[in-house]
Amino acid sequence: MTKNQVWYGELRSARGNTIVIYDQDLPDASSGRIYLYNTNRQAIIEYVKEIVENNLHDLDTHSLKKAQDNYTEAWKGAKNEFLDQHKQHADLEDDVPNTIVTSKDEYDLETSDSEGAPELKVNSENDSWPDSFKDEDEDEDDD
Repeated sequence: MTKNQVWYGELRSARGNTIVIYDQDLPDASSGRIYLYNTNRQAIIEYVKEIVENNLHDLDTHSLKKAQDNYTEAWKGAKNEFLDQHKQHADLEDDVPNTIVTSKDEYDLETSDSEGAPELKVNSENDSWPDSFKDEDEDEDDD
């Protein structure tokens, strides 16, 4: 792929070849993955970068012009829908509180180990749960 903001190319695979579009304006995919618009599926798909990057090929001038004429409009629609959905997910993540609050349970977070990982201490004096988790089958002999 080139450093163009929008790149049209061909993804060659055992299932066949398809025109794909890469756009630097899309949000980052998960680590080690890449978003490409797949023209056969008419959707933005998350691919494993290590698998597809060697199978992506530039289009010749004629094929590039034809791909731009045939797929740009559908690509832009899919991109707008994708960005709207991604923005909704990002907005939801902003609404998630950073701490967990319980209504009646007492809790105390303390840093107790040398690595600084928090340890959760819960007051369980008045709960009805047993303090051990013994399997019912432990007392029986296996024959």
